[in-house]
Amino acid sequence: MKKIIFALLFITPILLHAQDYTNICSGGPSFFQKVNSTMVKAYKTTSYTLPGSNDTIFYSYATIRDTAASCLDTTKGSIFGKKIYRVAQTKSFFFFNRRKDTVRIEAKAVVGYTWKFVNLSSGTYLQANVLSMDPDSVLGVLDNVMKVELQAKRYDGTPVTNPWNGKTFKLSAHYGLAKTFDMVNVPFDTTSYTLVGRKSPAMGLQDFGWKEVYAFNIGDILHFSGYDNGLAPGQTSTWKEIKTVFAKTTWGNNDSVQYKFDRCRSTVTNPGNNHVYIHDTLTVKYNFKTLANDSSIMRFPDQFIRENIYATQYDRYMKAYNVRQTKKLGQDKYRFINTCFVIPAGSVLLNDSYTEGLGLSEYYRDDQTVQNYYKCVYYKKGTEIWGAPVGTQCSPLLDVQEQNAALTQQVRIVPNPMKNQAELILEGVNLNDNLHLVMYNIVGKEVYNLKVTSSSMVINRNNLPTGLYIYLLTGKETIAKGKLVIE
Repeated sequence: MKKIIFALLFITPILLHAQDYTNICSGGPSFFQKVNSTMVKAYKTTSYTLPGSNDTIFYSYATIRDTAASCLDTTKGSIFGKKIYRVAQTKSFFFFNRRKDTVRIEAKAVVGYTWKFVNLSSGTYLQANVLSMDPDSVLGVLDNVMKVELQAKRYDGTPVTNPWNGKTFKLSAHYGLAKTFDMVNVPFDTTSYTLVGRKSPAMGLQDFGWKEVYAFNIGDILHFSGYDNGLAPGQTSTWKEIKTVFAKTTWGNNDSVQYKFDRCRSTVTNPGNNHVYIHDTLTVKYNFKTLANDSSIMRFPDQFIRENIYATQYDRYMKAYNVRQTKKLGQDKYRFINTCFVIPAGSVLLNDSYTEGLGLSEYYRDDQTVQNYYKCVYYKKGTEIWGAPVGTQCSPLLDVQEQNAALTQQVRIVPNPMKNQAELILEGVNLNDNLHLVMYNIVGKEVYNLKVTSSSMVINRNNLPTGLYIYLLTGKETIAKGKLVIE
């Protein structure tokens, strides 16, 4: 304990000496999570101008925002607004809210210093008061942090009852606003946001693209469920699916990747309770150079990109997938009608959600007659597990009658081809039959013999050379026969 106290005493004067609270609009995006929500907002400087006296005006990307009117607003900018004016001499920052009033932060303030944060109604304002400047954790890094409290007052100094009273924001010496508000909505919305990631320096949440979306590894297991309604009049289909990655091949500088999935899928269609089961192999290839032509998932939250008369809604979440970042695209949600962008009634809804390492994790389409929906409900990636599985391996996807018929000789080895290890998976096989997995090389010589005592066992390469092998699962009789490739 004494060592910890000594370390803090040693670090604190260094932080106080090195503090620089003007690092609000640094290069690269910053990400902020809405308190008590999974929603993520962002700020990024896209350009700047120098009006004189060493002052700087920073500009952010355009956004599209809901308003009380039918017309949406495309002029206000990201979480810090469309522009920020920094006064070099006083180290003051001026943000601009939706009524074009200024929201002010004093970056050189000291403990006890007060200033007008923003105007409220006529004759009242929010006063900012620096409560403390102490070492605190920002994205897991110790930094000196200015904590500022707000209080509503009349211009004669009399306190006024207001929902903003006691609300705080935090300014980090090196990492900018660590706790903030949506400056466009100040003083109309007291919701606060906390810093969860920065690119410069790289801390916490980072942006991601197609390579990170489709980053699977051999052994990854993904479970999905969904439904298709209205494919025929009055018809509804529900389904569940398990996909397991058993092979992965990359080309070039990871410019392309191909995956092979072992897939089982169960679909029930009503009326009629028609049950269809498939168990097959899917081969999917992703060319990241080609995918780079689609920059949709590289957009920032609420970013406004006009495409003729349409614009897509861009949302970002730290969802329940073990806080993996998810980007949601509401395709062509907005339409330019008459003089402004609106959300048209009766239009086709098409939402795609992409999650790091999970691919297209959620999909919904509704064209008023047909609805299609699916979602990743469970995954296992290495030791990381999330969600509720639709079944254990493939057997629970079948009803009882189908299991008796289909699972009598279900034997799989994944991955196949294998490198150093693979997994032998048995379904519907009697383990009391003195089972052995026997492998033969291409000249018919037995090279491997494993006593099978469990429905899931590891097959080790054991220095076997690269090549094609024939395997038999034997007991009282030969139960299964197949081919295994060792790379």
